[in-house]
Amino acid sequence: MIGIKSYGAYLPKYLLPRELIGKAWDFPVVPGTKAVAMADEDSITMSVEAGLDCLMGIDPKTIDGLYFASTTQVYTEKDSASLLATILDMREDIITADFTDSLKAGTSAVARAVDTIKANKDIRNILVIAADTRVPEPSTMWEYGFADGAAALLISEDDNLALSIDDYYSVAANVTGPWKRADKDKFIRTFEAKMDARFYLENITKTMSEILKRNNLKPEDIGAAAYYYNNPRMHGRVAKMMKFSQGVAQNSVFFQVGDLGTPMPFILLISALRRPKPDAKIIMAGFGDGADAILMQVRDRNALRDLGKTRMGVVGHQKSMATLKDYSKFIDFKEVLEKDRYKRKSSAVTLWRDAASVYKWYGVKCKNCGTIQYPDFLRSCYVCRADDQLEPVKLELKGTIFTFTLDHLVGGNYFATPVPRCVIDLDGGGRVLLNMTEIDKPEEKVHIGMRVELTFRKEHEGAEFLNYYWKCRPERGRP
Repeated sequence: MIGIKSYGAYLPKYLLPRELIGKAWDFPVVPGTKAVAMADEDSITMSVEAGLDCLMGIDPKTIDGLYFASTTQVYTEKDSASLLATILDMREDIITADFTDSLKAGTSAVARAVDTIKANKDIRNILVIAADTRVPEPSTMWEYGFADGAAALLISEDDNLALSIDDYYSVAANVTGPWKRADKDKFIRTFEAKMDARFYLENITKTMSEILKRNNLKPEDIGAAAYYYNNPRMHGRVAKMMKFSQGVAQNSVFFQVGDLGTPMPFILLISALRRPKPDAKIIMAGFGDGADAILMQVRDRNALRDLGKTRMGVVGHQKSMATLKDYSKFIDFKEVLEKDRYKRKSSAVTLWRDAASVYKWYGVKCKNCGTIQYPDFLRSCYVCRADDQLEPVKLELKGTIFTFTLDHLVGGNYFATPVPRCVIDLDGGGRVLLNMTEIDKPEEKVHIGMRVELTFRKEHEGAEFLNYYWKCRPERGRP
């Protein structure tokens, strides 16, 4: 049986009330809030968070493949999936692939993961991660919708799975919008919103109707439908056209966190799995130049409930989110306004040589006295001074602040300062120096003894290359 063994999600800390957008541009106000990534976040960093959540309690070395889905991939001639696999500390002999340029990339990646597992007896577990950080053009309706987030599904072959994947059906359609040219457009373009809505309704209903027909099912047989939408009215029209029973179509995401793009069907599915009904049939559908519909069935209700207790998922992240009070913070996060930003240098040799410590988060442990230290460029233990007695050890992603300072001049500028630079005693051993992110009023809130958790973020850009590293943040509830 092939299905979903685990899931994970990530939502950024901050929510932007749509009321602030309306006030900024004197627009009619749309209700609700949307999730907003910080300036040091992108589709890579959010995918790491979702992957960590999904693999909680699972050895990453048991994963045989990683598929990454996004319309906002950081690089176009560099495999993001391989980078994610490195950061998540997976084996080298795995398959990786990027699925890009369509909002249905996430559901397409899930279908391809099922195909891959069926075709290769040596592949049993593929992690599919979807993430998007689309930048909306200011003073447009896109600004009300586009939001940031990530989600992950572990597709596995096993006799005991919480959720089976029973079938999928896809259609391809060369629609006229929306689009964004890779070399010329910074923002999404479209011809006519009404035509976009028509193509959406045709494709999303066609795929879900066909999956029902292929499996001799009726609309009343479906317990939950998690399909992509960017307009609550269109979502309701789809539910009526499909004749789903009341409460079947999952519609809680847009008003709470916005249009998340590629990961939205995953997020809707995870939300639906909080209170699963025994043996319920579930449809997940993605849209973008066609559509995918994936039919699933609850196989182990208790296992799904256990996943909900051990993952932050959607609800856990929502509980730890904070509301922005100023629209200008959103503009700054998205770097919409051009500024002279300090640019640092980058070293390809360092990135290659120190991948284990910088990306995978390994330190070393002394075989003689047991001391854990970081980084790992020394031959000798700094406690007992024993030579060549150091072995790699995986470091924890939580700790306590030993001491800190507040830096008011970062990269030659005073943008978003002060930045707390924290010396952290990691749980399980090891002391590290990290910058803090996701902190308001650090002068008041940062203190010695403060509990923190680590998060993978953008550090700086140098030589036209993005450099990533770990930062710390106040605990958000990660298990």
